[in-house]
Amino acid sequence: MKVSQARSISTNQTQVHEDLHKILARHKLNEFKRPIAHHTTVAFNDMLAWLGSFSGDLILDAGCGVGESTINIAAQYPDVKVIGVDKSIVRLDKHKSYALQLSAQKNKTSSESTHSVGPNYLLLQADLNDFWRLLATYIQENKPTWQVSKQFILYPNPYPKKSQIGKRWHGSALFPVIVNVSANIELRSNWRLYLEECLLGAKYYGLGGNISEISIDGSTLAYTPFERKYMESNQACFKLVIRASGRDKK
Repeated sequence: MKVSQARSISTNQTQVHEDLHKILARHKLNEFKRPIAHHTTVAFNDMLAWLGSFSGDLILDAGCGVGESTINIAAQYPDVKVIGVDKSIVRLDKHKSYALQLSAQKNKTSSESTHSVGPNYLLLQADLNDFWRLLATYIQENKPTWQVSKQFILYPNPYPKKSQIGKRWHGSALFPVIVNVSANIELRSNWRLYLEECLLGAKYYGLGGNISEISIDGSTLAYTPFERKYMESNQACFKLVIRASGRDKK
């Protein structure tokens, strides 16, 4: 599908934010207590109803946008359930057309059945700040038969201005909750410094991780429309894989 050229990162920050450690320490000690939005509670209950008696692995696609990433993740992990969450109903409403375009595109390039739309994913409109907290609390209190085995955070805006450190997930009050839901996290960005900061945040919680460059030669799947634009613009893309083991792996 046709995409416009992606703009490169423009930032006034050239190294890891000097206040990152202080921010991490503050958020570790102070619980985020903002009231939960009603629509997110409804969405969370919809997820529980959809999962039903499911027993197994669950993957969270946080900030899924139009859901193209959710489709790709669900196809890559057909034996798990995938939940795509985004706050924008406008983006989510585009999902059906993206799903049809991706299916048609793959069928043109393969003689096999490559339909990636299946029964193993669900898209929800919700505030991630609230959804993550509901998820963490539910897991702690109910010990469900499913477990969040991995989280993808692929949203392309890393908030590159130095003053925006608090808007980055690792600089937000939600970071302790995020790593508590599942320490197995993959982030992608065209701004390596963003991932370097997040890796330091993970290490603050005793986790390990590894940053690597994503191939732009067409051999690597672009999870999102934005990532595909970066690749087509010959911009370097990177991924950070965080793991609970503390060992650096790709």
